[in-house]
Amino acid sequence: MTISKTDFILWRECPHNTWVKKNKPEVYNAFEISEFEKSLGEIGNEVELVARKMFPGGFLVEKRSAGAQELTQTLLAEKKPVIFQAVFATDKFMAASDVLRWNEKEGAYDIYEIKMSSAGLDGEEVGKEIKDEQFENDLAFQANVAAMVGLKIAKKFLIRLNKDYVRKGELDLTPGALFIIEDKTETIDKLMPSALVDMERAHAFLSQKNQPKGPCDCYYTGRGSHCTSFTYLNPEVPKYSVHDLNRIGNSKKALKSLLDEGILTLDQVPDEDERLKPSKIKKPGEEAREGVPRKWNQVKAYKANEPIINLEAIKTELNSLNFPLYFLDYETWPRAIPPYSGYRPYQQIVFQYSLHVLESPEVEPVHKEFLYFDGDPAEKIVAALRSDIGNVGTVISWHKPFENSRNKELAEAVPVQFNFLHDLVKRTYDLKDIVENQHYVHPGFLGRSSIKKVLPVVAKLTGREQELDYKKLGVKNGMDAIEAYRQIKEGELVGEAKEQKAEQMRAYCKLDTYAMYVIWKFFYDLVK
Repeated sequence: MTISKTDFILWRECPHNTWVKKNKPEVYNAFEISEFEKSLGEIGNEVELVARKMFPGGFLVEKRSAGAQELTQTLLAEKKPVIFQAVFATDKFMAASDVLRWNEKEGAYDIYEIKMSSAGLDGEEVGKEIKDEQFENDLAFQANVAAMVGLKIAKKFLIRLNKDYVRKGELDLTPGALFIIEDKTETIDKLMPSALVDMERAHAFLSQKNQPKGPCDCYYTGRGSHCTSFTYLNPEVPKYSVHDLNRIGNSKKALKSLLDEGILTLDQVPDEDERLKPSKIKKPGEEAREGVPRKWNQVKAYKANEPIINLEAIKTELNSLNFPLYFLDYETWPRAIPPYSGYRPYQQIVFQYSLHVLESPEVEPVHKEFLYFDGDPAEKIVAALRSDIGNVGTVISWHKPFENSRNKELAEAVPVQFNFLHDLVKRTYDLKDIVENQHYVHPGFLGRSSIKKVLPVVAKLTGREQELDYKKLGVKNGMDAIEAYRQIKEGELVGEAKEQKAEQMRAYCKLDTYAMYVIWKFFYDLVK
């Protein structure tokens, strides 16, 4: 068995899951991968292709076969100044390196690993802290395999997008502009011996003919951190378990204690279990107070099989809203390489919105929408919004930090509408707060407050399941919408296929805002 650097990184996260991937691919591949997940490879390819421009004259090794290894050795012998995707392999390990560049002073090659993540100039990682460790182990793996085939690596570098970079005209490929190049040599040199031990352990573990016994490493993590093969590896864990307790991933000791006692289902959890007690929270100028008892309420609602309702709190929330109500939802594209001036890496490009306008509780809402494909959509989107949203009334979103962040970014891009967009920020109400603040807790929400968990319950309670069914749509979720936009922007869909996909995008976004109206109406009818 040959272990790639990807296998090695996956093994470090969950050995059992990686064993399934390597030894039972038919099981591993049976789990559905979304179109967006597939498109992540496209994003990585785009970042790598642009980063290569910092290394002119590079020679690309295009394959992963034995021929690629022989070609790599030939290029190394010729001391080619720059080699892309050089391949090194032994009978146990295989690695392909993004960039090798000849270091004349050291008389050896330097290695550069290109990652699609972003970092600040201070090296601060955007996203999970664990990524730095992953990247370093990735480089250590490559350096070890290179050493095994007799190649000395001098310096080890990590290339990442600069989160602080703002495009102005053509992309600036000067190091420190679009890309940050970090010298990881000292760290990698110290890491290589322990990484080599781990590589051998990984190979021995993954080479076992029989499936290793015991639960996978994800057993003691929350549902959101479970590996691809979790349900296969842990068949005793029900579909809805203590792993689904609200934010249990942040309470690892509590989760471990429950599981070690054999508690898997919520009905086995003691009422107001001290392990699930809400943490104290304190805002500046306030006394510390108990946080919202989300886990306790989730357990209570599940056991009672009925909702927990605070009618007065819901009424107070709804009475704070001013008509007309504007139910607003954006669709965005987090493009890795900023395509237009004024954008940063991964900045969300607003390309579509849906708006349902409700003049009063007694009438049906009126729908408005906008979708733009031709160039930077910022000015067109803002102009359409300005036309569709009046100067009075409450704007309603679900998880308003997202929409408000986009409004602030649009205000930077279209400064003539700065006051309008910042006024939208002030006028925006988060409908999710009713659920998030536990004014309405339904066992069917499964401890979550996302609209995808709340809507099916409300749809069933109001008899609107068919009307609010996303499964029947051609574009079923936000990830599908991103992929559809990318396909159209990059010319993969044209003509009738483009128009059909655009119509599917409109239908999806329209349902998102209509869904918010239905949820608002449900709460309104509950307390009127």
